[in-house]
Amino acid sequence: MLGHIPEEQHEPTNDGVMAKRRSYGLQIILWTLWTLAVMATAYLSWHSDIVAQRPANLLGLVIHCGVVGIIGLIVVTLIEMRIEPWRFLE
Repeated sequence: MLGHIPEEQHEPTNDGVMAKRRSYGLQIILWTLWTLAVMATAYLSWHSDIVAQRPANLLGLVIHCGVVGIIGLIVVTLIEMRIEPWRFLE
């Protein structure tokens, strides 16, 4: 009866879980930086109008935030591709 017990019993590893946690951490950092960049652009656009005592230019605000958002998404994707290339193999 004791002869049927395998010599090596492997415990489940958490390598996959740790890799996911690291990737989520990277994504959280990158998305936070992207959000802060878009918010800073919106604030600076609004603040420049207020300081110059002009009415708020909402169309300009949307255009500036959109451009920064799109460029930011491209940069975030390039950073992710450089740091974690295995996520883009599929």
